[in-house]
Amino acid sequence: MATYTITGVGTTGFPAHGAGVRVIAEVVDFSNTTNAASDVFEVLSIPADTVVLGAGINVITADSAGNSGTLALGDGGDADRYVAASTVAAVAQETAIFATTVPYLNASADTIDLTVATGAINAVVRVWAIIADCSGGVETAQTVTFS
Repeated sequence: MATYTITGVGTTGFPAHGAGVRVIAEVVDFSNTTNAASDVFEVLSIPADTVVLGAGINVITADSAGNSGTLALGDGGDADRYVAASTVAAVAQETAIFATTVPYLNASADTIDLTVATGAINAVVRVWAIIADCSGGVETAQTVTFS
């Protein structure tokens, strides 16, 4: 078995351009809506060829509607891909999942969605996602030499 070594490890052997990784977020104030169980709110726009590395919900204002309301966080392919139905009953509650469902590659454009899972709510939440754009800046030709 042979090992082919690249030249310039850590310098010239490292691509100058790579996928951009960033955190995106949006606040949703449910008290400004008339929502009900099964309503879907498309919150974050995800471009094609983007990997979602993680996603979650931060509770800013707890739910006080008294309907035992819960939220699920997912996308067009799986309504609870990131967070299964979770209560939003406590301020500063953070719900996130880094499990077998992430990272997840969105081959086509989609949205990250909040689904009111069990009953109307009046909470204020922040939805966040850590995403990596894999559509550009990726090398398409060999940039190193092997010896």
